[in-house]
Amino acid sequence: MKTKTIVIVAVALAVVAIVGTSLFNKNKAKDQSGVIKPQESIKVSVVRPTVMKFEDIVTFVGGVEPKEAAIVASKVTSNVTVLDVFVDIGDQVKQGQLLARLDNSLTRRQIEEAKAAVAAAKASISQAKSQLQTTEKDYVRYKNLYQEQVISRQQLDQIEGQYEVDKAKLDQSQRQLEQAEAQLRQLQVMMSYHDIVSPVNGVIAERNIDPGDTVGPGSACFVISRQETVKIKGTITENDYPKVRLGQLAHVKVDAFPNVSFDGSVSRLSPTLDATTRTADLEVWLPSKGMLKPGMFARVEVIVGKHDGIALPREAVKQLAGTGEWYCFIVGSDGKAKQVFVKRGIESGNLVEIVEGVAESDSVISPVVQALGDGMPVEVVSQ
Repeated sequence: MKTKTIVIVAVALAVVAIVGTSLFNKNKAKDQSGVIKPQESIKVSVVRPTVMKFEDIVTFVGGVEPKEAAIVASKVTSNVTVLDVFVDIGDQVKQGQLLARLDNSLTRRQIEEAKAAVAAAKASISQAKSQLQTTEKDYVRYKNLYQEQVISRQQLDQIEGQYEVDKAKLDQSQRQLEQAEAQLRQLQVMMSYHDIVSPVNGVIAERNIDPGDTVGPGSACFVISRQETVKIKGTITENDYPKVRLGQLAHVKVDAFPNVSFDGSVSRLSPTLDATTRTADLEVWLPSKGMLKPGMFARVEVIVGKHDGIALPREAVKQLAGTGEWYCFIVGSDGKAKQVFVKRGIESGNLVEIVEGVAESDSVISPVVQALGDGMPVEVVSQ
């Protein structure tokens, strides 16, 4: 019995020891899991804000247009039929090049009639001259006879009257010849209007006729654009108007060539502002370089001056989602990242102007790494 009791006590002690050991290990593990480990530092690179000159700009948008566009209209005086068209849209043409030919059959007949009228007038002049020469001889002879008192005054007056009539006939014939020749020259000019030629060097931008069409006086047949130089028309606000001057440099960008900047200059500026919109019109001219085509959408920056400003790399400045505010991180004296909100200014290449928020002496983290947050310890590895 005594032995049995001893065994039971031994088993109980063993159970208590096992349970105690288990509880001790659990409490130890619990105590260890509650220990706060030091936060690891994030390795970053920093830059110092630099002072540089930024360009003051005035911006506007507009469409690319040819500097000059010639509307080639029909000069014929009546409706005629188009016989041939020798060019199409996009063709390069030279000044004087034949573009189209119109039916000239009616004008040809009129020219033949005018030539016949000229010939008839010349024949009439020849006849009038011959008649005048004969009458003039008779007049001289009668005048001498009258002085010798061989004939009467009445006879002299008759021949003198005939002499004046013949002179008037010659004058009339000469005027008729002048009129006939003038009519012929006019018809010959009108004949040339049936050949439509290019007035300038350029590119066919519009073609409005086809063979068989009927065109009338003033019908616009073609539009020829001169695209060696193009222009961009836009408007600027009343506040920007005093800053803009003729000849100022302008940077132009188009969506078709996003990585290319074209340089031009302010070539026209309206002397007045629109009373309703308080805006003024201006034009920037620039070489097309064979790349800028009429109809392209363009963004223009007119350089109106320069100023000193603090600059940071683009990658150092981020925008806060939702609010649109811009911020960057600087390294504080405690070795931690500090988020500061900034006001951006002008961009220049890979740099952006910081108007407010940082000073030249600040160490700005660049680039901003994804894990970075306000108050986190950082380790500067390069600058």
